[in-house]
Amino acid sequence: MRHYLFANLVYVKTRLDAEFPQLHWQLPESTYLAWINLNPLSIDDTELQNCLIYQEKVAIMPRFTYGPEGKGFIRLNVGCPRTKLEIGMDRLIRALKSCQRTQKES
Repeated sequence: MRHYLFANLVYVKTRLDAEFPQLHWQLPESTYLAWINLNPLSIDDTELQNCLIYQEKVAIMPRFTYGPEGKGFIRLNVGCPRTKLEIGMDRLIRALKSCQRTQKES
Protein backbone atom coordinates (compact mmCIF):
# COMPACT_ATOMS: atom_id res chain seq x y z
CA MET A 1 0.00 0.00 0.00
CA ARG A 2 2.79 2.43 0.85
CA HIS A 3 4.39 1.88 -2.56
CA TYR A 4 1.08 2.50 -4.30
CA LEU A 5 0.45 5.72 -2.38
CA PHE A 6 4.00 6.89 -3.01
CA ALA A 7 3.57 6.22 -6.74
CA ASN A 8 0.37 8.30 -6.68
CA LEU A 9 2.24 11.16 -5.01
CA VAL A 10 4.98 10.94 -7.62
CA TYR A 11 2.26 11.10 -10.29
CA VAL A 12 0.86 14.30 -8.71
CA LYS A 13 4.34 15.83 -8.58
CA THR A 14 5.03 14.95 -12.21
CA ARG A 15 1.76 16.52 -13.36
CA LEU A 16 2.17 19.64 -11.22
CA ASP A 17 5.79 20.15 -12.26
CA ALA A 18 4.83 19.84 -15.93
CA GLU A 19 1.87 22.23 -15.74
CA PHE A 20 2.86 24.64 -12.96
CA PRO A 21 6.61 24.50 -12.25
CA GLN A 22 6.35 27.72 -10.25
CA LEU A 23 4.58 25.77 -7.48
CA HIS A 24 7.78 23.87 -6.56
CA TRP A 25 5.63 21.19 -4.95
CA GLN A 26 7.53 18.65 -2.90
CA LEU A 27 6.54 15.11 -2.02
CA PRO A 28 5.32 14.77 1.56
CA GLU A 29 7.33 12.44 3.75
CA SER A 30 4.66 10.54 5.63
CA THR A 31 1.13 11.11 4.40
CA TYR A 32 -1.18 10.36 1.51
CA LEU A 33 -2.45 13.95 1.54
CA ALA A 34 -0.91 16.31 -0.98
CA TRP A 35 -0.93 19.80 0.49
CA ILE A 36 -0.49 22.04 -2.51
CA ASN A 37 0.43 25.70 -2.08
CA LEU A 38 -1.30 27.57 -4.92
CA ASN A 39 -0.26 31.03 -3.73
CA PRO A 40 2.36 31.39 -6.51
CA LEU A 41 -0.51 31.23 -9.05
CA SER A 42 -2.29 34.23 -7.45
CA ILE A 43 -5.70 32.65 -7.94
CA ASP A 44 -8.60 33.93 -5.90
CA ASP A 45 -9.88 31.26 -3.48
CA THR A 46 -13.54 31.89 -4.27
CA GLU A 47 -12.97 31.89 -8.01
CA LEU A 48 -11.07 28.60 -7.82
CA GLN A 49 -13.80 27.05 -5.70
CA ASN A 50 -16.38 28.10 -8.31
CA CYS A 51 -14.26 26.72 -11.18
CA LEU A 52 -13.77 23.42 -9.38
CA ILE A 53 -17.41 22.93 -8.41
CA TYR A 54 -19.36 24.43 -11.31
CA GLN A 55 -17.06 23.85 -14.28
CA GLU A 56 -15.11 20.72 -13.36
CA LYS A 57 -17.58 19.08 -10.94
CA VAL A 58 -14.89 18.53 -8.31
CA ALA A 59 -15.94 18.85 -4.71
CA ILE A 60 -13.02 20.12 -2.69
CA MET A 61 -12.99 21.69 0.73
CA PRO A 62 -12.74 25.47 0.57
CA ARG A 63 -9.26 26.60 1.47
CA PHE A 64 -10.47 28.68 4.42
CA THR A 65 -11.61 25.41 6.04
CA TYR A 66 -8.02 24.92 7.22
CA GLY A 67 -7.85 28.28 8.98
CA PRO A 68 -5.73 31.30 8.11
CA GLU A 69 -2.68 29.08 7.58
CA GLY A 70 -4.56 27.20 4.85
CA LYS A 71 -5.11 30.28 2.68
CA GLY A 72 -3.87 29.53 -0.78
CA PHE A 73 -3.55 25.77 -0.18
CA ILE A 74 -5.60 22.81 -1.31
CA ARG A 75 -5.52 19.29 0.06
CA LEU A 76 -5.60 16.41 -2.37
CA ASN A 77 -6.11 12.87 -1.10
CA VAL A 78 -4.08 10.40 -3.19
CA GLY A 79 -5.38 7.36 -1.29
CA CYS A 80 -7.47 6.22 -4.23
CA PRO A 81 -7.17 4.24 -7.46
CA ARG A 82 -4.81 5.84 -9.99
CA THR A 83 -7.61 6.22 -12.55
CA LYS A 84 -9.61 8.34 -10.11
CA LEU A 85 -6.51 10.41 -9.29
CA GLU A 86 -5.81 10.98 -13.00
CA ILE A 87 -9.34 12.27 -13.56
CA GLY A 88 -9.08 14.49 -10.49
CA MET A 89 -5.74 15.93 -11.60
CA ASP A 90 -7.08 16.59 -15.11
CA ARG A 91 -9.99 18.51 -13.61
CA LEU A 92 -7.84 20.38 -11.10
CA ILE A 93 -5.40 21.45 -13.81
CA ARG A 94 -8.24 22.61 -16.09
CA ALA A 95 -9.76 24.61 -13.23
CA LEU A 96 -6.44 26.25 -12.36
CA LYS A 97 -5.78 27.17 -15.98
CA SER A 98 -9.31 28.49 -16.39
CA CYS A 99 -8.91 30.71 -13.31
CA GLN A 100 -5.54 31.96 -14.58
CA ARG A 101 -7.08 32.89 -17.96
CA THR A 102 -9.98 34.67 -16.27
CA GLN A 103 -7.63 36.71 -14.11
CA LYS A 104 -5.49 37.69 -17.10
CA GLU A 105 -8.59 38.87 -18.96
CA SER A 106 -9.72 41.00 -15.98
